[in-house]
Amino acid sequence: MIRRRRGGTIRAVRLRSIFLAAATLLAMPAAHGAAAQLPVAQADPTGDVNIFDGGGTKPTTGQRNTIDLKRFTVTRGDGGVRFTFKIARITGTKTFDQIVSVQFQKTGRDGFVLDMQANPQDRHGSAYSDGTFCTADVTTSRRTGTVRVDVPDDCVPSGEGVLRVSTYTQEKHGSGPGYSEDTMRVKGTVALR
Repeated sequence: MIRRRRGGTIRAVRLRSIFLAAATLLAMPAAHGAAAQLPVAQADPTGDVNIFDGGGTKPTTGQRNTIDLKRFTVTRGDGGVRFTFKIARITGTKTFDQIVSVQFQKTGRDGFVLDMQANPQDRHGSAYSDGTFCTADVTTSRRTGTVRVDVPDDCVPSGEGVLRVSTYTQEKHGSGPGYSEDTMRVKGTVALR
């Protein structure tokens, strides 16, 4: 004799499965549209540096590749935000600068509301946010190729937006990428506050 459990039919099992799947999807937070909360961390492919003018001898192609971004993180700290760049190698030279930078653009707004730049050879970088200038503290670890830039709250915008990261080499005390550049866009939108 075959006994059937109540509600154990295939149809009932299918309906329960569909109901549980729908309930699970409704209870999960949306992956799109919601800004990532800090900390944010993202790896960057190795070897994707854009070498301008085909390379050269001053700086050498090897020196131009020192800014190859490996990993980028953003964390909240006491009184501000810390941007951490892990690059191939921190180097000091008299002929060119290494620069790390971050730009934050609010969703639906033209222009950057945060523009931060720092040279690993200096103790201070600069940050501009909605007309406010701030001095950012820079610390480095040559052993690990890590550059940390602490931006004070006065220059940390609120709201959600897109975060773009760039590392590049330029002429000594120059402006903008001159020899090489590695760029990355942080996935999705980010809220820095």
